[in-house]
Amino acid sequence: MWAPANNGWSQAIASQSSDSKRKPRQSVSYSTNDALKADYREIRRLEKKRLGVLLYRRESMERELEAIKAALSTFEAQMQRNVAYEQLSICHKPSP
Repeated sequence: MWAPANNGWSQAIASQSSDSKRKPRQSVSYSTNDALKADYREIRRLEKKRLGVLLYRRESMERELEAIKAALSTFEAQMQRNVAYEQLSICHKPSP
């Protein structure tokens, strides 16, 4: 009776066919895909956090700008009153 020689060639072919059934590349791509998804989620989380900080800073700066505008308006009105007061003072000064 004839038996095939056990030289490793048949084992290599058998391991190839069993490797193709296992499809290890898919599991690697799934783990890579999961890592990419996790990275994307982390990037999105950081972007949302950054956007929140920027919106808070914008609102704070807008409030500060409104306060500065109000202060400038008050200061300008005070300067106009001072000019008017000085003009009245000059007009009503007694002559020496």
